[in-house]
Amino acid sequence: MQETYYLNETFYTGKAAWQILMQSSDKLIIVKFVAPHCGSCITLKPVLEQLATEYADRLHLVEIDMVEETELAIALGIRNAPTVVLFQQQQEQARIAGLKPKKQYLEMVQQAL
Repeated sequence: MQETYYLNETFYTGKAAWQILMQSSDKLIIVKFVAPHCGSCITLKPVLEQLATEYADRLHLVEIDMVEETELAIALGIRNAPTVVLFQQQQEQARIAGLKPKKQYLEMVQQAL
């Protein structure tokens, strides 16, 4: 069964959503790589969701479990959770590994806009 993705949404999960957005959307794509039982990942979630809501007309937020998607994580050089990667026009523009203050994520987005 093929999943349906709507490009006007802001929040997505999984590798398939990321791949479709990379090919089909002209918005910024923020990918948050997480791991099960990662406390920092849980702490970061509302921070990025608030940021994505504030910039909903300009970006998508995708959460990918790096344990379930090990091959993708390895291919992108993801070693720690959480790691946030910003893509623009199918190219990586910025990366933040580990839990950082909200200001750093905000600056990452603002610099790309």
